[in-house]
Amino acid sequence: MATVLIIGRPNVGKSTLFNRLVGGRKAIVDDIPGVTRDFTVGRVNWQQKTFQLVDTCGLFENPENIVEEKMKEVTLELLGEGDLLIFLVDGRQGVTSADIELSDYLRRQKKEIVFVANKVESEGAFYTAANDIYALGFGDPIKISAAHGLNIDGLIDEIFERLEKLGHSVHIEEEEQSSLRVAIVGRPNAGKSSIFNWIVGSPRSLVTEVAGTTRDTVDETLTIDGKAMTFIDTAGIRKKSKVKVMNVEYYSVMRAIDAIERSDVIVMVIDSTEGVGNQDQRIAGLAEKNGKATILVFNKSDLIDERRRKALIRTVKQDLYFIDYSPVIFTSAISGKGMDLLIDSIKLVSEKIDLRIPTPLLNTLLSRYSETTPPPGKGKKRGKIYYGSHISGRPPLIMLNVNDPDLFTETYLRGIRNTIRQNFDRYEGTPVFLKLRRKR
Repeated sequence: MATVLIIGRPNVGKSTLFNRLVGGRKAIVDDIPGVTRDFTVGRVNWQQKTFQLVDTCGLFENPENIVEEKMKEVTLELLGEGDLLIFLVDGRQGVTSADIELSDYLRRQKKEIVFVANKVESEGAFYTAANDIYALGFGDPIKISAAHGLNIDGLIDEIFERLEKLGHSVHIEEEEQSSLRVAIVGRPNAGKSSIFNWIVGSPRSLVTEVAGTTRDTVDETLTIDGKAMTFIDTAGIRKKSKVKVMNVEYYSVMRAIDAIERSDVIVMVIDSTEGVGNQDQRIAGLAEKNGKATILVFNKSDLIDERRRKALIRTVKQDLYFIDYSPVIFTSAISGKGMDLLIDSIKLVSEKIDLRIPTPLLNTLLSRYSETTPPPGKGKKRGKIYYGSHISGRPPLIMLNVNDPDLFTETYLRGIRNTIRQNFDRYEGTPVFLKLRRKR
């Protein structure tokens, strides 16, 4: 699939254009320059044609801090991977020195460029900035308003025409086999992006010592031992009381929660030096509630001793008991310690979420458990399980046909789940859901 990059200085509307083209609010949009700190990937489908679109970081002429420097480095490295570049300028406010510097750089790269002037709601607004924009040397720009959707269809037609002239196949092929989706989540500065970068093998997500650097989710699809896996790096999730509603960080947290909901496996990254906190419990609860497989990763393990390691394991059993079926991995993304074990755990869990228990074996286990541990009841009425069946996966969902669902306590159902794990499969990292239905 051809890859198209949106390039431009900060605050010219790159993320607004990205959202308009992919048909949703995947990239964070705000009037503050530099909101997009990672690149965001989406897919544009138009009249049975398609291409991959990348929203890049804004390029700062003179980076003022380490984050801006990293943003510039990542974007410049990414330019070499694009098949086509959309050079976006502000058609209303005109050209700045950053635009001029970027235009000089793009000419040296000799890449195919679609020149676009954004925020042109009327021809009159464009005339003020026209001379400076033409002076950049890329000819007559395609005039659009990403915010209002003006001339977006003309831009898309131009993109496809250019891609086809370059020899790229743009027609939608048969739907590819869906990949396993793995979200890397946790509190800010726990090392999520470092782990993500180690896995994908390239600095696709910003890594600095500044907490909260990652604001958007970043996706990368890999093939590991013949299995397609899409890894998602997310923004750190903080307590709601620390995140102001409708600010940039609010949207970042929403992206992280969305990543959890649309993923199959959740890699929960916890700072070994800080341990399990209340917010880690909330993240784990969110993953379990949504039926996601989980792997617990204590990162920065090179900074702790064996005594601390054992204490962290005890904490998991106490504070994260509701996902105690999850593999616990100690890693150091800096040295690579434990990373191979993490990959092995992801592969293992990816198999368990689709593992089905045969109906005859399930009912044998249910019968044995009921004999040794009779179902609870109320008064003279006792619970009775007639039969069970495994009805779906991701997560495993087992339907129990019973006489009265209200008679069965959570403690008893937990015992059934433990029986399945002990006698059929441990279902590492995978929640097992039980649904009760009254037999008519």
